[in-house]
Amino acid sequence: MDNVQEVTVKIEAPDDALVSRAFSIMKERIQQRCQVSVVKAEDNAQIILDVGSDLPPEAYRVDQAGAAVRIAGGSPLGLLYGIGKFLRTSRYDGEFNPSTWRGTSVPQGSLRGMYFASHFHNWYHEAPETEITRYVEDLALWGVNAILVAFPAIDLEGWDDPETGAAVAMVQKYARITKALGLSFGIGANNTLFRALRSTLRAVPLPDPTHRRGNSGNPICPSNPEGHAYILENIRQIYQLFTETGLDFVTHWPYDEGGCACENCQPWGSNGYLKLSRDLTQVGRSYFPGLKSILSTWMFDTPPEGEWQGLSEAMHQDPGWVDAILADSHEDFPRYPLDVEVPGACP
Repeated sequence: MDNVQEVTVKIEAPDDALVSRAFSIMKERIQQRCQVSVVKAEDNAQIILDVGSDLPPEAYRVDQAGAAVRIAGGSPLGLLYGIGKFLRTSRYDGEFNPSTWRGTSVPQGSLRGMYFASHFHNWYHEAPETEITRYVEDLALWGVNAILVAFPAIDLEGWDDPETGAAVAMVQKYARITKALGLSFGIGANNTLFRALRSTLRAVPLPDPTHRRGNSGNPICPSNPEGHAYILENIRQIYQLFTETGLDFVTHWPYDEGGCACENCQPWGSNGYLKLSRDLTQVGRSYFPGLKSILSTWMFDTPPEGEWQGLSEAMHQDPGWVDAILADSHEDFPRYPLDVEVPGACP
């Protein structure tokens, strides 16, 4: 087409697959929004993409390099985050007007994740790969560096369910897409698995007087030796789904789906749940030695059962296997980690 504005880009960063991907994402987003052609150029470039060792790995800097705008990251992933800032602050009103924002951004958190509730046949469960890829790219442009998905055992009878193959393909697809962008990938693991479960293995329903915790899913009692073996064997098979792509973290979840109120498991959050989470972490690390363990405390002490205090005591006695605490609730942020201590002094 005649009179199409040309945007020239010079890539000064080392030859790297993620740098090339970052350029392609930038090119596609700009060309989608206005009538321009984004091309690589060695001379008279308007935009320079670079990776510099003077920045922390996931930080970025946007500055002026002569007549050009230079976007530099401390790593290829930092460069992608910088491109995101550049794209959000540029204008596309008929023609491309590059961002006038200049500055440096360093992330405050080492884990900046998003959870995809990939079950119940919702969008996350059913979306085509092109849409998922675009969505994960957009999240990465905003600085997200980790994706957590759910293996939808709650929807399945077992490994021989006709829909299990599609579920396996779905979570493996998320792993491929996420890892190809340089992001961390994780799954959830707790005591809830398939629908086809012998009644003798089922957990005792949790007390839920505030109607906050829930008793959904298919919870298994981990204090029952058969139930414990069933959980570990099935979680082991789920871990094996990611031996090719890799798995970076596992998130343990106490309530909603999950929990047991038998006399050997309660109080769940600082007893049965904690013991099982440690076991699931150890199994995961036999496949992925660097696997990080994230322990959720969602709905702890709702109602008060001494779960936060019990968790702190347990982690003083057995430290080191939890890498981070995920603290949240339906209402205000939990007071215990603010007023008393973070169990195990974890992030």
